[in-house]
Amino acid sequence: MKKVAVVDDDEDMRHMMAHVLREHFEVETAEDGEAGLALARRWKPDLVVLDLLMPKMHGFEVCRNIRGDGALKTTKVLISSSKSYTHDVKTAVEESGADGYIVKPFRIADFQKRVAELLGGA
Repeated sequence: MKKVAVVDDDEDMRHMMAHVLREHFEVETAEDGEAGLALARRWKPDLVVLDLLMPKMHGFEVCRNIRGDGALKTTKVLISSSKSYTHDVKTAVEESGADGYIVKPFRIADFQKRVAELLGGA
């Protein structure tokens, strides 16, 4: 079973995403950027869903750290944020090495589709 780490400082959002994903994936969660990076390094998930604006470490910084860790080179990263997909955010997503971006609030079906796309239809 593929593994997905959900990293979001909003407890309700974190629990909702984890609940939706647990139907098809093994899921672990973290409540801030530092804890999320530690989780990724320890657990080596197939996908990390990262909130953008979090305490302790910004989502883009977490993503850059994941990309810089050879043990996580195959880990996919999906940034989730309430910030709309402006040119600046799109550029920052690309520069961070993230594999995708989804705007909150999102429809559960759209979230599931993005995750499946990133994990090869898993």
